[in-house]
Amino acid sequence: MWWADRRAAEQYRIHDLSEDDLRRARAIRSSKALDDWQVSRALLRDIRMELAPGGVTSLSHSGGHAVCASGPAASALGADLERIRLRDVLRLAEWVCSPAEQEVLARLEGPGRLEHFYLLWTLKEAFIKAAALDFPADMAAVGLAGPEGKWRLRAPPGQWQACSYRLGAEWVASVVWHAAADRAIRPAWRTATGCVLPAVTVLGEWASDEA
Repeated sequence: MWWADRRAAEQYRIHDLSEDDLRRARAIRSSKALDDWQVSRALLRDIRMELAPGGVTSLSHSGGHAVCASGPAASALGADLERIRLRDVLRLAEWVCSPAEQEVLARLEGPGRLEHFYLLWTLKEAFIKAAALDFPADMAAVGLAGPEGKWRLRAPPGQWQACSYRLGAEWVASVVWHAAADRAIRPAWRTATGCVLPAVTVLGEWASDEA
């Protein structure tokens, strides 16, 4: 797992872009989108310098920050980053969460409810990317199940693992990947050039029932 903050934009160079990314860069109109673009592309440049041939990445950016998961060729993986902000999470949960997940959120209060919602959201978004699911139709079909404190992963068919993190005071990120049952992995964190990794707290680590 890789992290980039706004300082990564200082390393952004337009000549590092692929032809496809160059076309996309020219279409950017808002300053916010440009901030996210520069940070995320500077991060990708650092990763691609070290990634083995055929390696895969999953990128997510939010509010001028970005995370990226990287793995070997033919890996199925997804990552998502969200900035924690006040929202009507119970109403949103009706749209993206299972009934059991909604019940847990309803029992939580204040910051705990907000953090758990973003844990679920990023986990679901990561699965959407990794398993090529439909957004938003499949959001409620993946996530967590089981009694509170004894979660298990609700995942597509196959052997899946997942981790969710709190990054400093403002961010939650999740990563999911398809892995062999006998190969438990805890992702390691690295940073883009010039960036500083905030305090990382593991919010949860899970495997699907098939793993």
